[in-house]
Amino acid sequence: MVNRNSLLVATLAILSTATQVRASEGWYPTFEDAQAESERSGRPLLIHFHATFCGPCRQMAQQVFSQPDVQRQLRDGIVAVEVDVSERRDLAGQFGVATVPRDVVVMPGQAPKTLAKGFQSKAAYLRLLASISPDEVRFAATDKSAPNQQLAVQEKIIGLDGFCPVRLMRDREWISGREDLAETHRGITYYFSSSAERQEFRRTPEEFTPENLGCDPVVLYSNLRAVTGKIKYGAFFDSQLYLFETVENRETFKENPLKFTRIRHAVKVDDLKGQRFN
Repeated sequence: MVNRNSLLVATLAILSTATQVRASEGWYPTFEDAQAESERSGRPLLIHFHATFCGPCRQMAQQVFSQPDVQRQLRDGIVAVEVDVSERRDLAGQFGVATVPRDVVVMPGQAPKTLAKGFQSKAAYLRLLASISPDEVRFAATDKSAPNQQLAVQEKIIGLDGFCPVRLMRDREWISGREDLAETHRGITYYFSSSAERQEFRRTPEEFTPENLGCDPVVLYSNLRAVTGKIKYGAFFDSQLYLFETVENRETFKENPLKFTRIRHAVKVDDLKGQRFN
Protein backbone atom coordinates (compact mmCIF):
# COMPACT_ATOMS: atom_id res chain seq x y z
CA MET A 1 0.00 0.00 0.00
CA VAL A 2 1.34 3.44 -0.97
CA ASN A 3 1.80 5.90 1.86
CA ARG A 4 -0.26 9.03 1.13
CA ASN A 5 2.26 11.29 2.85
CA SER A 6 5.02 9.90 0.65
CA LEU A 7 2.90 10.59 -2.42
CA LEU A 8 2.34 14.17 -1.31
CA VAL A 9 6.05 14.74 -0.70
CA ALA A 10 6.89 13.21 -4.09
CA THR A 11 4.31 15.40 -5.84
CA LEU A 12 5.65 18.56 -4.19
CA ALA A 13 9.17 17.57 -5.16
CA ILE A 14 8.12 17.14 -8.79
CA LEU A 15 6.40 20.52 -8.85
CA SER A 16 9.44 22.18 -7.27
CA THR A 17 11.75 20.55 -9.80
CA ALA A 18 9.49 21.64 -12.68
CA THR A 19 9.69 25.27 -11.51
CA GLN A 20 13.47 25.12 -11.22
CA VAL A 21 13.81 23.53 -14.66
CA ARG A 22 11.58 26.17 -16.22
CA ALA A 23 13.73 28.93 -14.74
CA SER A 24 16.92 27.18 -15.84
CA GLU A 25 15.62 27.04 -19.41
CA GLY A 26 15.99 30.80 -19.62
CA TRP A 27 12.74 32.00 -18.06
CA TYR A 28 12.34 33.56 -14.63
CA PRO A 29 9.69 31.83 -12.50
CA THR A 30 7.45 34.90 -12.03
CA PHE A 31 6.96 38.33 -13.55
CA GLU A 32 7.79 39.98 -10.22
CA ASP A 33 11.10 38.08 -10.00
CA ALA A 34 12.02 39.09 -13.54
CA GLN A 35 11.03 42.73 -13.06
CA ALA A 36 13.06 42.99 -9.86
CA GLU A 37 16.12 41.46 -11.53
CA SER A 38 15.80 43.76 -14.55
CA GLU A 39 15.64 46.83 -12.31
CA ARG A 40 18.57 45.57 -10.20
CA SER A 41 20.85 44.64 -13.08
CA GLY A 42 19.79 47.14 -15.74
CA ARG A 43 19.17 44.33 -18.24
CA PRO A 44 16.21 44.44 -20.68
CA LEU A 45 13.02 42.72 -19.51
CA LEU A 46 11.49 40.43 -22.15
CA ILE A 47 7.89 39.32 -21.55
CA HIS A 48 6.43 36.48 -23.63
CA PHE A 49 2.64 36.58 -23.30
CA HIS A 50 0.90 33.27 -24.02
CA ALA A 51 -2.09 31.16 -22.96
CA THR A 52 -2.76 27.45 -22.45
CA PHE A 53 -5.68 27.59 -24.90
CA CYS A 54 -3.52 29.14 -27.64
CA GLY A 55 -2.38 26.70 -30.34
CA PRO A 56 0.46 28.85 -31.74
CA CYS A 57 1.69 29.40 -28.17
CA ARG A 58 1.93 25.65 -27.57
CA GLN A 59 3.63 25.27 -30.93
CA MET A 60 6.29 27.83 -29.98
CA ALA A 61 6.84 26.08 -26.64
CA GLN A 62 7.44 22.78 -28.44
CA GLN A 63 9.40 23.97 -31.46
CA VAL A 64 11.20 27.11 -30.27
CA PHE A 65 11.58 27.35 -26.50
CA SER A 66 12.69 23.73 -26.17
CA GLN A 67 15.81 24.42 -28.26
CA PRO A 68 19.10 24.81 -26.33
CA ASP A 69 20.36 27.72 -28.45
CA VAL A 70 17.16 29.67 -27.77
CA GLN A 71 17.45 28.93 -24.06
CA ARG A 72 21.06 30.12 -24.04
CA GLN A 73 20.19 33.36 -25.77
CA LEU A 74 17.32 33.99 -23.33
CA ARG A 75 19.94 34.09 -20.59
CA ASP A 76 22.43 36.22 -22.54
CA GLY A 77 22.03 39.77 -21.22
CA ILE A 78 18.23 39.49 -21.02
CA VAL A 79 15.76 38.93 -18.19
CA ALA A 80 13.00 36.81 -19.74
CA VAL A 81 9.67 35.68 -18.32
CA GLU A 82 6.57 33.95 -19.66
CA VAL A 83 3.16 35.32 -18.66
CA ASP A 84 -0.06 33.33 -19.09
CA VAL A 85 -2.74 35.94 -19.81
CA SER A 86 -5.48 33.70 -18.44
CA GLU A 87 -3.70 33.72 -15.07
CA ARG A 88 -2.38 37.31 -15.12
CA ARG A 89 -5.09 39.43 -16.66
CA ASP A 90 -3.72 42.37 -14.71
CA LEU A 91 -0.46 42.23 -16.66
CA ALA A 92 -2.27 41.71 -19.96
CA GLY A 93 -4.22 44.89 -19.29
CA GLN A 94 -1.18 46.77 -18.07
CA PHE A 95 0.77 46.04 -21.27
CA GLY A 96 -2.23 46.28 -23.62
CA VAL A 97 -2.05 42.65 -24.72
CA ALA A 98 -5.18 41.73 -26.71
CA THR A 99 -3.81 38.74 -28.65
CA VAL A 100 -1.27 35.99 -27.98
CA PRO A 101 1.45 35.01 -28.49
CA ARG A 102 3.08 38.40 -28.10
CA ASP A 103 6.55 39.51 -27.04
CA VAL A 104 7.11 42.81 -25.25
CA VAL A 105 10.44 44.29 -24.18
CA VAL A 106 10.99 46.88 -21.46
CA MET A 107 14.36 48.60 -21.73
CA PRO A 108 15.45 50.27 -18.47
CA GLY A 109 13.97 53.73 -18.22
CA GLN A 110 11.85 53.33 -21.35
CA ALA A 111 8.24 52.54 -22.20
CA PRO A 112 7.29 48.95 -23.11
CA LYS A 113 7.65 48.06 -26.79
CA THR A 114 5.95 45.22 -28.67
CA LEU A 115 8.55 43.24 -30.62
CA ALA A 116 6.43 40.51 -32.17
CA LYS A 117 2.85 39.29 -32.50
CA GLY A 118 1.80 35.78 -33.44
CA PHE A 119 3.80 32.63 -34.00
CA GLN A 120 7.56 33.07 -34.47
CA SER A 121 9.81 30.39 -35.91
CA LYS A 122 13.04 29.48 -34.18
CA ALA A 123 15.10 31.55 -36.62
CA ALA A 124 12.78 34.54 -36.26
CA TYR A 125 12.82 34.33 -32.48
CA LEU A 126 16.61 34.13 -32.37
CA ARG A 127 16.73 37.30 -34.46
CA LEU A 128 14.27 38.92 -32.06
CA LEU A 129 16.46 38.03 -29.09
CA ALA A 130 19.57 39.30 -30.88
CA SER A 131 17.83 42.64 -31.47
CA ILE A 132 17.57 43.23 -27.72
CA SER A 133 21.12 44.40 -27.30
CA PRO A 134 22.46 45.03 -23.80
CA ASP A 135 24.46 47.86 -25.38
CA GLU A 136 21.21 49.81 -25.62
CA VAL A 137 20.86 49.93 -21.85
CA ARG A 138 21.69 53.42 -20.59
CA PHE A 139 22.47 54.54 -17.06
CA ALA A 140 22.78 50.90 -15.87
CA ALA A 141 24.01 50.38 -12.32
CA THR A 142 27.31 48.82 -13.30
CA ASP A 143 30.94 49.95 -12.99
CA LYS A 144 30.75 53.68 -12.26
CA SER A 145 34.35 54.14 -13.35
CA ALA A 146 33.53 53.16 -16.93
CA PRO A 147 34.09 56.19 -19.25
CA ASN A 148 31.02 55.41 -21.38
CA GLN A 149 28.80 55.35 -18.34
CA GLN A 150 30.15 58.64 -17.07
CA LEU A 151 29.35 60.21 -20.42
CA ALA A 152 25.81 58.78 -20.32
CA VAL A 153 25.20 60.18 -16.86
CA GLN A 154 26.46 63.61 -17.92
CA GLU A 155 24.04 63.65 -20.86
CA LYS A 156 21.03 62.57 -18.84
CA ILE A 157 18.29 65.17 -19.13
CA ILE A 158 15.73 65.42 -16.33
CA GLY A 159 12.32 66.65 -17.42
CA LEU A 160 10.16 69.08 -15.43
CA ASP A 161 12.90 69.56 -12.84
CA GLY A 162 12.08 66.16 -11.37
CA PHE A 163 8.41 66.86 -10.71
CA CYS A 164 5.98 64.03 -11.48
CA PRO A 165 4.47 64.70 -14.95
CA VAL A 166 1.34 62.63 -14.29
CA ARG A 167 0.42 64.51 -11.12
CA LEU A 168 1.10 67.76 -12.92
CA MET A 169 -0.92 67.07 -16.07
CA ARG A 170 -3.70 65.04 -14.47
CA ASP A 171 -4.15 66.82 -11.13
CA ARG A 172 -2.33 70.14 -11.70
CA GLU A 173 -0.19 69.38 -8.66
CA TRP A 174 3.55 70.00 -8.36
CA ILE A 175 4.67 66.78 -6.66
CA SER A 176 8.34 65.80 -6.66
CA GLY A 177 9.11 62.45 -8.25
CA ARG A 178 11.50 59.78 -7.02
CA GLU A 179 14.75 58.92 -8.77
CA ASP A 180 14.08 55.21 -8.29
CA LEU A 181 10.80 55.61 -10.22
CA ALA A 182 12.13 56.94 -13.52
CA GLU A 183 11.03 56.60 -17.12
CA THR A 184 12.77 57.89 -20.25
CA HIS A 185 10.70 59.18 -23.15
CA ARG A 186 12.24 60.64 -26.31
CA GLY A 187 15.58 60.93 -24.54
CA ILE A 188 14.27 62.82 -21.50
CA THR A 189 13.99 61.17 -18.09
CA TYR A 190 10.99 61.86 -15.88
CA TYR A 191 10.54 61.00 -12.20
CA PHE A 192 7.27 59.76 -10.69
CA SER A 193 5.72 59.99 -7.25
CA SER A 194 4.47 56.37 -7.31
CA SER A 195 4.58 53.20 -9.38
CA ALA A 196 0.95 53.76 -10.42
CA GLU A 197 1.83 57.13 -11.96
CA ARG A 198 4.78 55.58 -13.80
CA GLN A 199 2.55 52.84 -15.23
CA GLU A 200 -0.01 55.41 -16.36
CA PHE A 201 2.75 57.38 -18.07
CA ARG A 202 3.99 54.25 -19.86
CA ARG A 203 0.58 53.68 -21.46
CA THR A 204 0.27 57.17 -22.98
CA PRO A 205 3.47 59.20 -22.43
CA GLU A 206 2.53 61.95 -24.88
CA GLU A 207 -0.36 62.95 -22.61
CA PHE A 208 1.98 63.80 -19.76
CA THR A 209 4.95 65.53 -21.37
CA PRO A 210 5.36 69.21 -22.31
CA GLU A 211 4.91 70.23 -25.90
CA ASN A 212 8.03 70.58 -28.08
CA LEU A 213 10.08 68.62 -25.50
CA GLY A 214 9.63 71.59 -23.18
CA CYS A 215 11.12 74.12 -25.60
CA ASP A 216 9.84 77.69 -25.62
CA PRO A 217 7.29 77.85 -28.50
CA VAL A 218 7.80 81.59 -28.96
CA VAL A 219 11.54 81.14 -29.56
CA LEU A 220 10.85 78.17 -31.83
CA TYR A 221 8.42 80.17 -33.92
CA SER A 222 10.45 83.38 -34.04
CA ASN A 223 14.03 82.13 -34.30
CA LEU A 224 13.68 78.40 -35.15
CA ARG A 225 15.90 77.61 -32.14
CA ALA A 226 15.29 74.97 -29.48
CA VAL A 227 15.61 76.73 -26.12
CA THR A 228 14.25 74.92 -23.09
CA GLY A 229 11.66 76.75 -21.04
CA LYS A 230 11.41 76.98 -17.27
CA ILE A 231 8.69 75.32 -15.24
CA LYS A 232 8.07 78.55 -13.30
CA TYR A 233 7.02 80.13 -16.61
CA GLY A 234 4.74 77.29 -17.69
CA ALA A 235 1.23 77.68 -19.05
CA PHE A 236 -1.55 75.30 -20.06
CA PHE A 237 -3.33 75.69 -23.37
CA ASP A 238 -5.81 73.20 -24.85
CA SER A 239 -4.85 70.71 -22.11
CA GLN A 240 -1.18 70.87 -23.13
CA LEU A 241 1.70 72.23 -21.08
CA TYR A 242 4.02 74.81 -22.65
CA LEU A 243 7.21 76.07 -21.02
CA PHE A 244 8.76 79.48 -21.65
CA GLU A 245 12.23 80.93 -21.26
CA THR A 246 10.96 84.24 -19.88
CA VAL A 247 7.74 85.63 -18.44
CA GLU A 248 7.62 88.02 -21.42
CA ASN A 249 7.49 85.09 -23.83
CA ARG A 250 4.67 83.55 -21.82
CA GLU A 251 2.67 86.76 -22.06
CA THR A 252 3.34 86.94 -25.82
CA PHE A 253 2.04 83.38 -26.14
CA LYS A 254 -1.12 84.15 -24.18
CA GLU A 255 -1.97 87.03 -26.53
CA ASN A 256 -2.24 84.68 -29.52
CA PRO A 257 -1.61 81.03 -28.59
CA LEU A 258 -2.82 79.61 -31.91
CA LYS A 259 -0.05 81.49 -33.68
CA PHE A 260 2.55 79.43 -31.81
CA THR A 261 0.77 76.06 -31.65
CA ARG A 262 -0.64 75.44 -35.11
CA ILE A 263 2.84 74.74 -36.52
CA ARG A 264 4.46 71.58 -35.18
CA HIS A 265 8.23 71.63 -34.81
CA ALA A 266 10.31 68.44 -35.07
CA VAL A 267 12.40 68.98 -31.95
CA LYS A 268 14.95 66.25 -31.15
CA VAL A 269 16.63 65.64 -27.84
CA ASP A 270 20.02 66.28 -29.49
CA ASP A 271 18.92 69.90 -29.95
CA LEU A 272 18.83 70.21 -26.16
CA LYS A 273 22.26 68.81 -25.29
CA GLY A 274 24.26 71.21 -23.17
CA GLN A 275 21.15 73.06 -21.97
CA ARG A 276 19.51 72.91 -18.58
CA PHE A 277 16.11 71.27 -18.99
CA ASN A 278 13.64 72.56 -16.38
